[in-house]
Amino acid sequence: MVWIGGAWWATASAVQWLSAALARSPRRETPPRHRTADFSIVAPMNGAADAAPAYVAALRSLAEQGAEVLICVAGPDDGALAPLRAEWPEAPVLVGSDTTFNPKMNNVRKGLEAARRPVVALCDAGILLEAATLCRAAAPLADTGGSETVGLVLALKAAVAPDNFAAELERAYINGHQARFLLAADRLGLAVASGGVTLMSFDTLQRIGNWRGFNRWIADDYSVTRSVRELGLKTRLGDVMPPLPLGRRDGAVVWRRQVRWARTRLRLPVWPLVLWEPAIGWAVSAIAGLVALAAAGVAAGGLLIGLVLHTAAWLAAEWWFTTGRGLSFGGRAAVATLIREALAPILMLRALSSRRIDWRGTDLGSGWRGRMGTSA
Repeated sequence: MVWIGGAWWATASAVQWLSAALARSPRRETPPRHRTADFSIVAPMNGAADAAPAYVAALRSLAEQGAEVLICVAGPDDGALAPLRAEWPEAPVLVGSDTTFNPKMNNVRKGLEAARRPVVALCDAGILLEAATLCRAAAPLADTGGSETVGLVLALKAAVAPDNFAAELERAYINGHQARFLLAADRLGLAVASGGVTLMSFDTLQRIGNWRGFNRWIADDYSVTRSVRELGLKTRLGDVMPPLPLGRRDGAVVWRRQVRWARTRLRLPVWPLVLWEPAIGWAVSAIAGLVALAAAGVAAGGLLIGLVLHTAAWLAAEWWFTTGRGLSFGGRAAVATLIREALAPILMLRALSSRRIDWRGTDLGSGWRGRMGTSA
């Protein structure tokens, strides 16, 4: 038990620190080669919350600087339209919906088909994009270093400005967990996928079949990554992380979103790695370490000291990563991090308990299974 528990703890701690080390330092930036007018920005909205004033103002500013902004809503009664028109009366809005298994792509399709600029950017709602940030994020698309060209850049969002603890917990998931592991994997040369801002050239978009390249697997970000890689092109995460102001969040909504993402990842080819996430987290590795110490005859006081040191080292690694990326990490963030880690085994059990993947009232999992059954 000493050797097993000790090895488990050491492995998990090594993954924590190694991922932080790989992910904290951005690559040397490629000089921007695009102008704001080179971009088509496809911005799907669904509901009033997606039309936050700051987000609408950011899109309007990009349009005024020459970008082609294409705002997509599924129907004329969508709740996003009223606040959108209030902030930007002449906003370019495309209305309509497709009938595929993926409701998000049903909304986005018309925007991708309408895009005409040299670079196409699909932007998650709420992300505040400035012109300079957009040009910096797209710079690797022109990078032909090596034998392959970069065909896709995924710019991860940086969660900022949480106004309550539920939002702080969501920031811990977005920044401290998802971004850290994705950036670390990307630095190792692995193909990774995530939401945020998806950037590719107009030519690459056409080569993957336009919207069809996003709809081949249950997750559109994974699907477009695979589609571009199958062309023999590189994909990578951008080192620019545009901000996503969180404001106030509902705790139940935050939890349901994490369950949905976990269930989605479990239906992708990366599912074995997803299953291992709780096993190398703070809580399970702490138990393994304590078991090893107890088996070695360490007294209760020593066990408590071991737990405190383990926790401090774990938080130090996350602080090291986030501050290296220019993100904040204070006392409330530390508490949210430990709660996130303690919930990891529960989250995995919840994800495994059902095949339903709820996306704004639609069971994405059922639609995907129906598609697979039809294909078969």
